[in-house]
Amino acid sequence: MPALLPPRELRQRFVAEATAKFARNVPDFVRLQQLIAARGGRFVNDHGAIRTADPQLAALFVRAARVLGLHRDRDYLFPAKRLRSFDLQVPGDDAQAFKIFVSEVDLAAFPPPVAALIRDDCAAQAAAVDHTAFIAQIGKAEAAGGLAEADARAFIRHFCEVLMARSGPPLKRATLDSVAAESGEAASALALGPDFNHVTVDVTAAGFGGIEAMAAAMQAAGLVLLPAIQGAPGSMLRQTATMAATMATPVIEADGRTGSASTEKQFVEIIERGPARDADGAVLWTDDGQPRTYRHFLAANAEQIFGAAATRSRPSPRG
Repeated sequence: MPALLPPRELRQRFVAEATAKFARNVPDFVRLQQLIAARGGRFVNDHGAIRTADPQLAALFVRAARVLGLHRDRDYLFPAKRLRSFDLQVPGDDAQAFKIFVSEVDLAAFPPPVAALIRDDCAAQAAAVDHTAFIAQIGKAEAAGGLAEADARAFIRHFCEVLMARSGPPLKRATLDSVAAESGEAASALALGPDFNHVTVDVTAAGFGGIEAMAAAMQAAGLVLLPAIQGAPGSMLRQTATMAATMATPVIEADGRTGSASTEKQFVEIIERGPARDADGAVLWTDDGQPRTYRHFLAANAEQIFGAAATRSRPSPRG
């Protein structure tokens, strides 16, 4: 019987492949990696994030993530963005373990006609892809605790290149405009599909003394960041991000031809994790007397980070 790759190794392979895919699409990420390397720092991917409007896809994503040892943990609500989120974590106290932040478009928060347009787009994407073999690989991992080499390669490839992608026809411009008028964040979710809309660089591993120093170095290198760092000095979590580049996205026009729309989809986040605290604000300590690092997320921070990729409604081109 062939040796099985356990969740930790499968997770490492997934992170490597998904991060390489992200680098192919996001020049700012490549520039930041080069900046870190030039300083002698290490790139540590704290977490990736996806947005999706398809509840069935989200459920399949969660099931696939369990094969990687990632399990659903805390929920976060963002009514102003019309998003509901949760994190996928490795159980335990390792704050450096890779995480995924999943945001679902809250269809109930949209006017019914707009929600219907979103559901139609989700249905068109779902009809264009076959996850049968992928689901069978998940079943093997659930039964055995890991995957053999050939199944592991196919599982990671499908996860990164098929599940985390728009597999069907381009988005209709009418859908994009209608959703953008309600939520720029949801519009970006549809334009990108369930790929990583950002990956997150650990400030300390990157070799910087703090998030202010790293943000300043990024700006000096020409990267455009959000106006402010989220989280006060000394707090459990501090974050900021680049602004997503405006990119051309194929859309189906009202007359059926394929056109192009300007959208904001992918950006890079940096993160500085501080000591975890209890409900009274006291620092939490490990059994061996070390401060416990905060490993979750803060809704107040995340709500501002969302704005790094928000596609607003724009006039349709004439002609």
